[in-house]
Amino acid sequence: MNLPNIKTNRKTGNENFVLKKKVLNIKIQDFWCWNQSNLIENRTRGILAEFIVKEALNIKSQSRIEWDYYDLITDNGTKIEVKSAAYIQSWKQRKYSAIKFSISKTVNEPSNCELSGKIGRSSDYYVFCLLKTKDQDVINPIDLDQWTFFVLKTDIINEKLQNQKTIGLNSLLKLNPVQCNYNQLKDVII
Repeated sequence: MNLPNIKTNRKTGNENFVLKKKVLNIKIQDFWCWNQSNLIENRTRGILAEFIVKEALNIKSQSRIEWDYYDLITDNGTKIEVKSAAYIQSWKQRKYSAIKFSISKTVNEPSNCELSGKIGRSSDYYVFCLLKTKDQDVINPIDLDQWTFFVLKTDIINEKLQNQKTIGLNSLLKLNPVQCNYNQLKDVII
């Protein structure tokens, strides 16, 4: 069996659920609000970080592709892997979370004949996004001033860290990433 990728049609949020050809008073935006409102939760915060980087770089993709070989691609073909971390989590904490980012190698892009089927890192850059706020009373992931971004070429990670699977903030800083805010991301990567 050979099933091709399914092309995603961008939703507006106003589409209704249907049951037995009858339109229900349940909209996709109801699902989105129910599922995505906790922007501090790790999985959602990671996807939000991808969206924030996408917007900062003015990438025109219509929808996110789950399990792609990299998270974003610019108009000029630059591939970007986005990672997210935060001191504050949505669950009860005894202390701030240690800042660690995944840098695990994955199966490389099959269209790249040099790397096809091999384990590696497919992006050109990593953008490590830190929701730096340490105050539960003011944490707000959509306040872009609460984020700081560390940009590092994937080649540096491959050379210095080789098969390492995670990196802590102090170890990341030793690699001299470009630290920037939301407005500076585009100048750093493009």
